[in-house]
Amino acid sequence: MSPARRKRSSSRVKELTERTRREGRELSRRRRHEARKLRPVFAPVTRFAGWIAPYITGALMFVIKLLAALVALLAELGAVAGSRLVERTRAIATATARATQRHVTPLSTVAFVGIAAAVGLVVSQFFNYHGVAVDAPEYAGEVGNVAKVPIVGTETAGSAHLWVLIPVAIAAILLTIRAYRWNGPGAGGVAICGLLGVAVAVAIDLPQGLDAGRPGLSFSGSEAVLLEGFWAEVACSVTLMLCGGLLALYSRRVAPRRRRLRTAGRRRRQDGGISPGLQTET
Repeated sequence: MSPARRKRSSSRVKELTERTRREGRELSRRRRHEARKLRPVFAPVTRFAGWIAPYITGALMFVIKLLAALVALLAELGAVAGSRLVERTRAIATATARATQRHVTPLSTVAFVGIAAAVGLVVSQFFNYHGVAVDAPEYAGEVGNVAKVPIVGTETAGSAHLWVLIPVAIAAILLTIRAYRWNGPGAGGVAICGLLGVAVAVAIDLPQGLDAGRPGLSFSGSEAVLLEGFWAEVACSVTLMLCGGLLALYSRRVAPRRRRLRTAGRRRRQDGGISPGLQTET
């Protein structure tokens, strides 16, 4: 490019640059002029915003402080409630442990099991002890897993021996309480009650329970079965026998200690609650 052309192009660029600057300055002046015209319109809004802004900010800060105070209060209440709950739980656990250590002994446990077995013996008298399974061979294998064998001719355990085990069970409860309270007397009676229950179940209920009777003659392929009442009766009777022996065993261990405590209590009552040391001084 020749020097003349370079000079013309350079002057052209300067001219365009100058024109752009002038247009920019003119545009800025127009905007400032329009802003001056709109300033009176927005002035009330600006003043109102400046006036209300502190109140809005204060209200927001108050709400934030209130929420923070509520959170802190809830945290403090939770901590206090948690500590109270821990203290109460610890106190309850300690009292429970002391009561368990004081009252839950081998003798008391055996007495509780004996009473429960006697109650179970009473309840077992109202359960079916005997029934006749109809067409039992047809329900063998996979069929028996889908459908149960029909049971007919069911009878309750008490009806087989005229409910004689109910008074036996009541006597077992009373004898168990006596053995627990008086250190041994009555423990043998508990074992005898259990032995009577086993004898009645084996000598009376078992032969009758294995006899199909009339239902066995009415249906083909039928057989007599022993139901839950019989097994509950036997289990409770055997438990009573074991509890009677254990009551006698544990009562012998506890009797000397209880005798010493009763003797000491009797002496304190006779002495009017005065300790031996004070009596010696007087």
